[in-house]
Amino acid sequence: MGVHFVPRGEGVLLRHWAGISSEIALACDAEGQITELGGALPGAAVGRALWELAVPRHRDRVRQALATALTHDRRSEGVELALRRADGARSWYELRIDPVTLGPDHSLGAICVLRSIAERRRLEREAFAAAMTDPLTGFTNRTAFIAMLAHLAEQDAPGALALVDLDRFRAFNLRHGHAAGDRLLVSFAGLLRQVTRPDHILSRIDGETFAVIMPEATLEEARLAAGTITAALAEVAIGAQRGELPFTASIGLAPLGPDSDAALRAAELAVTDAKARGRARIGTCPIRPRPAFQVSNLFNSIRCW
Repeated sequence: MGVHFVPRGEGVLLRHWAGISSEIALACDAEGQITELGGALPGAAVGRALWELAVPRHRDRVRQALATALTHDRRSEGVELALRRADGARSWYELRIDPVTLGPDHSLGAICVLRSIAERRRLEREAFAAAMTDPLTGFTNRTAFIAMLAHLAEQDAPGALALVDLDRFRAFNLRHGHAAGDRLLVSFAGLLRQVTRPDHILSRIDGETFAVIMPEATLEEARLAAGTITAALAEVAIGAQRGELPFTASIGLAPLGPDSDAALRAAELAVTDAKARGRARIGTCPIRPRPAFQVSNLFNSIRCW
């Protein structure tokens, strides 16, 4: 149930709240207009509607929460919203609304409390980024890559996918150790950043396999981008010390389409084809309708170019 009292004292309660709490307290009338304020808010809050404090896309949820609290005479569930500060930045708060009534049938308005959740939102963002990021290279990981690929497929967005697989990487690890292998991956990630465009989406999806999503790119444009990668790797290989393994990669290309699994499968087959033809090559495989699984289908689809 809500609070039942007749507010008097010209904001003494809210001013007291502001002095002892880091939270922000507001009083609003039955129409949602703010009448009193305890705490600091950007801009002039008194006289505005409660929902006008929120950024535009959050205003409906505040309006609905207030209407529900006043209609049912009970405290609202916590509502997360962003407030726009004077400098243009956003601050995140959780809003709770307690209706104030004079008897069971006479609503006077509500007492609202805003509690900062900026630290919680920061931790959530960091946790989300960690869950979606490869810690070694800083690229997005396979989970994020699959989600992005599925999103583009849902939009039927044009573009191309390149899978870049470092050649003989496992042999390099055995010969030089995993620490050297990690340094090689980090160096390659840096090279990939340098030779790709800002709108390309880079992911590390397996140990030595990287993915480049190229929005809006045609297969011919993707082939040119892949050629830039192989040319840059060739320059690195020229500078390698005698006895070092060649620093090359096999690249598989496929167009994006409405079926993300089909696009990924086509790019994987294109990488297989590039390696089968001697590594350090670029393979292309068109997207084909997904067949019913048979062993013969698997072997018949290995070669595509």
